Amino acid sequence: QRVPTDGLYVGELCTAVVAGPLNCGPAEAFLSNNRAKVRVSDFIYDLSLEAGQVEIMLVHGSTLVDAWSASYSWDHHYLRFIDQERRTFYRVRFANAAPGQDSGRRGD
Repeated sequence: QRVPTDGLYVGELCTAVVAGPLNCGPAEAFLSNNRAKVRVSDFIYDLSLEAGQVEIMLVHGSTLVDAWSASYSWDHHYLRFIDQERRTFYRVRFANAAPGQDSGRRGD
């Protein structure tokens, strides 16, 4: 699996329910030491990535909205995971480094 380098990205968060179409929007995505934070408006997905398992906490302001875990995979600059309980697919794109950030890649 190829993983983007640590850093801040002008990214994208996409979701799809069951067999529905992807719904995508801009997101600020930060990756550092097997952790990622994905900000969409004032919601933050706080992701901890360990051994093929992602622990997700969805936070709005200082309120924990939801927490769950899932298996995940990297496909170059895309992180993919599924909320099995809600049958929702997530895809986060870490493709464009934010201004002033290095956009190199590391191999994992």
